[in-house]
Amino acid sequence: MWEPVGPLPASVYWRRRWVAIASTATVLVIVAWAVVIVVASAATSNTPTTRAAVHSSASAPQQASPSPEVAPASAPPPAQPGTVGPAPTGSSPSSEQLPPPPGAAIAAEQLVPDDTPRQSVPVPPPVPVPPTGPVPCTNAMLTVGAEIDRPEHRVVDRPVLRLVVTNVSDQPCIRDLDSARQEIVVWGPGGARIWSSNDCVNASTSDLRTLVPGQPVAFAVRWAGRTSTPGCAAPRTVVPPGSYNVMTRVDDAISAATPFRRLP
Repeated sequence: MWEPVGPLPASVYWRRRWVAIASTATVLVIVAWAVVIVVASAATSNTPTTRAAVHSSASAPQQASPSPEVAPASAPPPAQPGTVGPAPTGSSPSSEQLPPPPGAAIAAEQLVPDDTPRQSVPVPPPVPVPPTGPVPCTNAMLTVGAEIDRPEHRVVDRPVLRLVVTNVSDQPCIRDLDSARQEIVVWGPGGARIWSSNDCVNASTSDLRTLVPGQPVAFAVRWAGRTSTPGCAAPRTVVPPGSYNVMTRVDDAISAATPFRRLP
């Protein structure tokens, strides 16, 4: 079996056997070497990752769980609009209270249109408008009146004062009833000027109106019952009981005086 058999010389067969054996051995060595390289590469790639993971796990600080007995301090709730929060440390007692918003009481005394139906005044019949349109209202075409809701009020009341403009002509006319061009004034004994609707509020607003003949147009204000001075510079004081007059004007058209009384 081991001896070569064939027509060729024996040396030929031995050379063939050695070549086959050498080729097989070379292949086995290459395969073994490849396996060794693969295994070594896998071991090399796995080891640093594992060590890094172990190192980071060991070096990471332990998170301390909050103690159930100690609760974190809560921040104070935000202050709501219009409220006063607690005074800061070292503040004076007066800083704990805020003064009322400037103009809060004054805004209630602003002269505004009054569309309340006036039952005592009949609705006039329609008047044709001239082809050229309504003409500007002159003072001779208008009457300006002063009204108060009741002739007597207690000092604690807030009476409603009215300015009434009426077209007494026979045709429609146009007039700018800008609030800054109107005024309601309360006069006291001896002609003392007590209060004016233009002292603390004098906003200019364009109010161009077509005034129908015989149809009054009213503007009203709720008076706080306090004094006032031009520019609202002086402190406002309560008007005492007594007899007073209310007068109104639109530009230089002035009403007659309407008396009223303030009771204790």
